Amino acid sequence: MSLFSFWRRALALALCCSLAFAEGTAETKTMAPAVTLLRVSARPVVPDLQCAISPASMTPSAPVDMDPREVPDEEDVQAALSQVRTGQANEVLRNGLGQAAAGETYRVAIWGDSHLAAGFFTQELVKILKLESDQVRTGWLPANMNRPGVRLPVRKTCVSPGWRYEPAHAVAAGAAAPGPGLVNLVSSQSGASLAWDLRNATGVPESKQVRLLYQQTASPMQWAISVDGEPEFEVTLSATPGPAVLELMADGPLSVIRMRLVSGDMRFHGLALPVPSTAALQMDVFGYPGATLAGWKQLPVDAMAAWFASTRYHLVMMEFGTNEGNVKPFDAVSYQQGLRTAVKQMRTVFPDAACVLIAPGDRGVLVRRSEKIRRPAATVQKKGGRPQAKASASKSRGSKPTRVVAAAPSVVSDAGKNLLQYTRIHEDIGRMQSEVAQEQGCRVWSMLKAMGGQGGAYRWVRQNPPLMARDLIHFTVPGYQQLAQQFASDMGWDATQLWSSVKP
Repeated sequence: MSLFSFWRRALALALCCSLAFAEGTAETKTMAPAVTLLRVSARPVVPDLQCAISPASMTPSAPVDMDPREVPDEEDVQAALSQVRTGQANEVLRNGLGQAAAGETYRVAIWGDSHLAAGFFTQELVKILKLESDQVRTGWLPANMNRPGVRLPVRKTCVSPGWRYEPAHAVAAGAAAPGPGLVNLVSSQSGASLAWDLRNATGVPESKQVRLLYQQTASPMQWAISVDGEPEFEVTLSATPGPAVLELMADGPLSVIRMRLVSGDMRFHGLALPVPSTAALQMDVFGYPGATLAGWKQLPVDAMAAWFASTRYHLVMMEFGTNEGNVKPFDAVSYQQGLRTAVKQMRTVFPDAACVLIAPGDRGVLVRRSEKIRRPAATVQKKGGRPQAKASASKSRGSKPTRVVAAAPSVVSDAGKNLLQYTRIHEDIGRMQSEVAQEQGCRVWSMLKAMGGQGGAYRWVRQNPPLMARDLIHFTVPGYQQLAQQFASDMGWDATQLWSSVKP
């Protein structure tokens, strides 16, 4: 059979109907997305995915900042801290993360901002469980691919020019038609393409089934699909407007998939991958830099629930607050109202899952170099004499005893007056998250408290190696790892807690 005849026959067998989105017996009243099923052939040997090289845009060089922002002096930090109380440790909680039955895959999903997007926190959580690599899988790849600051558990992805990101927290259209990750890739440009190398870290393909998630429009869309380097074939997608899936079912594990928009308006939500029953852990991470709880607050619950109609999570976590705390002025009443709505929405989508709200960590303030006030060094005062610039522990022969006069101001310098402004806001956010969590039957865990409370950002940036990035907002890789380790200790994240019987 010729290749053309094969694809024509495959397209003739394509089904466009409302099928179950994923295998399972979970009952739900939510209508599952419309599914178009397409049978394809996998190849045993597939070249590595190569992204097209876009011409570099000429960006004018930024002028040199002659007065850069820097980490404040330790004495300013200590003076600011001396006027406030320190934070408390997280309460130790056990058995609050749900539990999988013996032989069952433990499933966890976590939505959040840039603290999650790079995956260092969740990777450390996986590492703590001491599972083999083939025991850990992901079920969703959201449409945040190739976004700066995002790392996905996939070998490689490509996004051509012509696409724009549409996060649900910032774009009304994205909230009205949300994908599982609360971010879409949108394009109406013919030729705009996306591609994925789905092989694992060792280069071995694993999935025979891949689902491309999108919003069906009233007008038909036309895509061109290439599987494992074979020539493209075109498929026309037409169904009732709403959440939809193009499901590729192969005769062997798939390696590389390319999708090109031929015509129509595309709102792409990401990929769904099957998780084998032999997996011990399904870890689904939905992190997007700049995200806030507004995405969960504004979305239609039925549309979100449609994606998860057959997915039963044991644990759902929400990690937000850093970006909300950056709003000026911070409105605590408005924030708490939005938080309460967002968590209620999440609980409606996942009523049976255990849930944890993760409150933001400490955030510091950078100061201009010129704003730093250098205090005088300690001076040596001779009895009855003039101060000397240099202190010495030794005494001259026959001289009177010396005493050290130390400069220890009791006030904060101009550069240090607002060093704890975000700390106070994040403490308020953590307090409100605790209240809402209690109302909704969730747990709460505070990154700020895990850092030792107020001033944590300044302490962590001075550690060796540093645990805080120099922006005093994000953490270093060791910092995220330490936070994950503290979370595991506080919340009972270990194999004996998450499974009623540890999987072999």
